[in-house]
Amino acid sequence: MSSSDAFGSLAALFTTGGNGASRDGAPTPAVGEVTVALVGNLPVMAGPWMSQFADEVARGAGPTALVRFERDEVTVELLRADGRQVPPAGPGALARWLPRAASGVRRWVLCVPADTPPEEVLAVGQGMVLLTGADEAAVTGAYLRLKYLADRGINDGAPVSHVGLVVVGAAPEAAAAAAQRVADAARGFLGIEVEALAPLQRVGRVESSARAVYAAADCPDLVGFASELSRARAAGSSRFDAAPVPMEPAVEPKPVVSAAPAPVPAPVAPAIPAPAPVAADPVVAPAPAARPAPAARPAPAYAALPVAQLPERLVPLLRGLRPLGIACPVAHEVELALDDERRMHIVGRADQLARVRIAHTWATMHRELLGMAFPELKGGFEVRERILLGDAREAITLHGTGVLLDVLVVAETPSGPVSVVLPLNDPTTAG
Repeated sequence: MSSSDAFGSLAALFTTGGNGASRDGAPTPAVGEVTVALVGNLPVMAGPWMSQFADEVARGAGPTALVRFERDEVTVELLRADGRQVPPAGPGALARWLPRAASGVRRWVLCVPADTPPEEVLAVGQGMVLLTGADEAAVTGAYLRLKYLADRGINDGAPVSHVGLVVVGAAPEAAAAAAQRVADAARGFLGIEVEALAPLQRVGRVESSARAVYAAADCPDLVGFASELSRARAAGSSRFDAAPVPMEPAVEPKPVVSAAPAPVPAPVAPAIPAPAPVAADPVVAPAPAARPAPAARPAPAYAALPVAQLPERLVPLLRGLRPLGIACPVAHEVELALDDERRMHIVGRADQLARVRIAHTWATMHRELLGMAFPELKGGFEVRERILLGDAREAITLHGTGVLLDVLVVAETPSGPVSVVLPLNDPTTAG
């Protein structure tokens, strides 16, 4: 590649065409109120891409603060903040500024460098977004970054289940392909659902309201900053998100009108009934026939069983499965079983999809060891993920995930209630 071609490729990342008008109407990244932004392998420099990402967040959500934690300094930048300012540098300046800023800034993006230990990232306890490029090295690096987080989360007993992904510096088709590769690998091997957010194709002009750099020694670290921010946001009033309290309409006092006293009715003498004629033979009227009681409505044949009432062990409820007799050491709450065709089934509940997929990854990694322990698995190794539901409505969020879905219902029979498991899909329709 000639120097002119390289310069042209570099310049293309910083040109939007039409002063950024191409972004009008484009989707903005949907993130939470506080988000940890992870820096992956990005084209050119990370700083401009992070400002571009925060500006896109602010374009859809309002005033946004980008806080970048680096080795020796902390940078705070306000995007689309309507003239709001940050304090001058000094010891404790950020800590004193947070209570006032918490009520005016709608989104906070905490950017951490690539060498930040996973335990510090997870200790923040907020949603995560990973920014990455679309080339081969960037896709591999994104997966490895997620793997480090997933391994640490499992060791800490708090597995990572969801991460947002923003692909930068690539055409829409290349960005979509890279995001799909990362999502497929993370879902299949790490049990993490990766949500592809709106990509950033170029670096354009951002609406930065203020920017300041502080010495790291004068600021709290990442975990401390997140903790102080959480307290400030809890104590401060949110004049953006709080719904206005409707005011009661003023009620004018009614004028008092003196009314004339109501006339007292004259007493009426009680009526004396005339004596009844004496009949020769009294006639006794027949008693009315009793109306038949309405027939009771038959009880429904099936009644949904709430998920909280599912039995402790699920495999005995599924026909054709027998327990494997061991538990997955990294996801012990799900169950392992074998079917009649020597396939392994990993069974969990509606809220355990991520744990089922972690067990799937573990089983795949140790397939040879499992084959030595269980001769049924030597001829082939096929794993099926299975979720048992207590309410069929829970299948809405699991449809199309590739998981076999069953629902446990109660059938009323003359001899009493009987538990029945009904399949909701099959391997061809699971997705």
